Amino acid sequence: LTMTPAEQDFGTATIGEPSAVLSFTVTNPGTPTGPLDISFVGDDAIEFSFAPGGTCVPGSTILADGSSCTLRVEFIPATAGAKSAALTVGATPGEIASSVLTGIATKPAHLTVTPLSENFGLVELGTLGDPVSFTITNTGDVTTGLLTIGLAGIDADEFTLAPGGTCVSGTTILPGDSSCTVLAMFAPTTLGAKSASLTVSATPGNASTATLIGKGTGPPQITVTPTEEDFGSVALG
Repeated sequence: LTMTPAEQDFGTATIGEPSAVLSFTVTNPGTPTGPLDISFVGDDAIEFSFAPGGTCVPGSTILADGSSCTLRVEFIPATAGAKSAALTVGATPGEIASSVLTGIATKPAHLTVTPLSENFGLVELGTLGDPVSFTITNTGDVTTGLLTIGLAGIDADEFTLAPGGTCVSGTTILPGDSSCTVLAMFAPTTLGAKSASLTVSATPGNASTATLIGKGTGPPQITVTPTEEDFGSVALG
């Protein structure tokens, strides 16, 4: 038995996503074989799998003298890094033939927001609290799509995004292992405790959030107590 090509590089594939399907041809140049035994071997064998459409059927196909069949293989990595395995075909009678398989697995785009929560403290109604910076990071290897950044939640209108950050909603994309910043402020319009979420998403990518809390307070008020006082009778001088 022979197999061609003798080695095949599947290139780069994102974790959990299949690569392009590549074909291998198994040929019997000699006497008829027994049923073909076909498998992946090696430390990263689990990262490769058979794709539909091949004509070699493990445990069933028998190759006559001078005949051949095909195998279709794809790379579906489960962990990041360089991967290698071997595709082997054997038969009795027959011989063992193999092809070396290689590929590189990359982490998909993945967005995080830090800090995960922020307390803006007490802010007087009608004023703006100090801006707080949030960092949006792509911890994957694959570049994200355009970032969508916004505020959500029942009190979303009590907070606002401020100028000065480097993330621009609808414009910014993040390559792997890169980050940008967003500035947010608390701008309460009603009294009491408030909460909302800073949201960011992208495709490729994911959705991630940070929690925003603060308390709206009224303006300072001066009061005098008691409101009246009777000093009683006092002699002159």
